[in-house]
Amino acid sequence: MEGRPKPSPTGEGLGQQPCLSQPSATMKAMLPTVNQTRPRYVMNFFSLIVLSLLMSFSYSSLAAASEELFQERTLRTGFYLKSFPDLDRVDLEIALRFWSDEVGQEVGVSSEVYIYDNLQQMRNDFDQGKINFIVASTLLVVNAFDQKQLADGYKIILNGSGAEDKLLVVRHKGSGLKGFEGMQGKDLSLLNYDLISAMYANLLSLKFSGKKAEKLFKKINYEAKSDQLIYQLFFNKTDVILVYQATYELACELNPQIRQQTYVASVLPQIPRGVGFFHRSVPVEFREFVLTEIEKLDTYLRGRQLLALFKGEKTVRSNLSDLDTTKQLQKRYQQLLKQHGIKQ
Repeated sequence: MEGRPKPSPTGEGLGQQPCLSQPSATMKAMLPTVNQTRPRYVMNFFSLIVLSLLMSFSYSSLAAASEELFQERTLRTGFYLKSFPDLDRVDLEIALRFWSDEVGQEVGVSSEVYIYDNLQQMRNDFDQGKINFIVASTLLVVNAFDQKQLADGYKIILNGSGAEDKLLVVRHKGSGLKGFEGMQGKDLSLLNYDLISAMYANLLSLKFSGKKAEKLFKKINYEAKSDQLIYQLFFNKTDVILVYQATYELACELNPQIRQQTYVASVLPQIPRGVGFFHRSVPVEFREFVLTEIEKLDTYLRGRQLLALFKGEKTVRSNLSDLDTTKQLQKRYQQLLKQHGIKQ
């Protein structure tokens, strides 16, 4: 221990008394060191106590402040922008501001909206009560948020379908092969920041070749928008794409030649594009009031404009069971990684 003298051959360093009545020169030299060291240990001990008390007080104060925020009758929504790569930030900000200011006032709900690029910051703000409602992709909700904190929220019913979309593997017509069959050395194109697409691509690669996508394909391209993926395939700039059905069907309606020259080689069903959840600490009565009003979103002009941005028709309630298909996908992916001895 620092400051403690090393034992000497005579044993004096261990505190034994010498034979003389007065302390030896060695002992005298040691005494100041011992006397100076002890108060430092005492100070360190008490410093730790004070620091612990301050940390406990700070944590208690923060918890109390967070609890007060959760009790406020304000809808404070956090959107994770990268969960919606097809949306422009400016368009989203304008639509959400209209919803917050106009529709919120009409139904009597005070509302604030925060758009996040940093997922950890969003998680921290949700924990501390700065936001009390989150909207993100299902995979991020599963992996980045404590599901014990989540309560019912809402999801969007897509145009011409239910609340769940389908993720499609689309290839050029002619081969008739399924999934990623015959794709060794070919080009794959994915939507940037779409974690579900990336996971499904790896799952199919493992299933058909025992390798992850980066080892199966010669090149993986990442596009900013879904329509760019479709036209990459249409103009033979890639060999296979992963795209959501709602977007693919819309593109085929606008350009029927797309359907004539491509085909769906695999389908991942029941994938919500994004879901919203309240924090469980928000009072039940306020949660119910907000969700009842949000279900009327399609009856307001600004509400319909917001829904159109998400290619949606209306909103309905969501619950934790909406995460089940994503959990099953992730579990299957992890099983295949283990089966082929590949680290995630």
